[in-house]
Amino acid sequence: MKSLGGKPKGARLERMKDSPLWAGERFRNVHPILPGLRDTNTPMPTLTEFLCGGSRRVPRGPLPSMSPLEGWQKPPQSGLRATWLGHSTVLIEIDGVRVLSDPVWGPRASPSRLIGPKRFQPIPVSLRSMPPVCLAGRSTPWPRSSRTRRSRRAAC
Repeated sequence: MKSLGGKPKGARLERMKDSPLWAGERFRNVHPILPGLRDTNTPMPTLTEFLCGGSRRVPRGPLPSMSPLEGWQKPPQSGLRATWLGHSTVLIEIDGVRVLSDPVWGPRASPSRLIGPKRFQPIPVSLRSMPPVCLAGRSTPWPRSSRTRRSRRAAC
């Protein structure tokens, strides 16, 4: 997109000015930030703080975790079950069909082994312990883990 990051001009600027959300020099948000959602006395984080974080980005203690293996031995009573497996990995079961979203079994949710968000704790089950999966999908176009390819086994 050539216009990304550039100053608007020409027909693009005219389209922007025609918007009911245009407020002279910029767009205005018609839905203001709710009171208490952001502390206006707290300064915005610097780029370094945003990217590298600090203690506020790491849980104070271990996250609650339990093995889902026993529960997976029997079908869900309602026909629907979702099991969070860390980061954005969720096993969704709908009437016997199992869908695995964003499979991440590596130490980082990143295409790199050196940079990217690290796990706070190990994944609760090994890939070999997973029940048969009908479909695995990713919400991003790049693999988040070097081990993602192995999760593509289909059972349906």
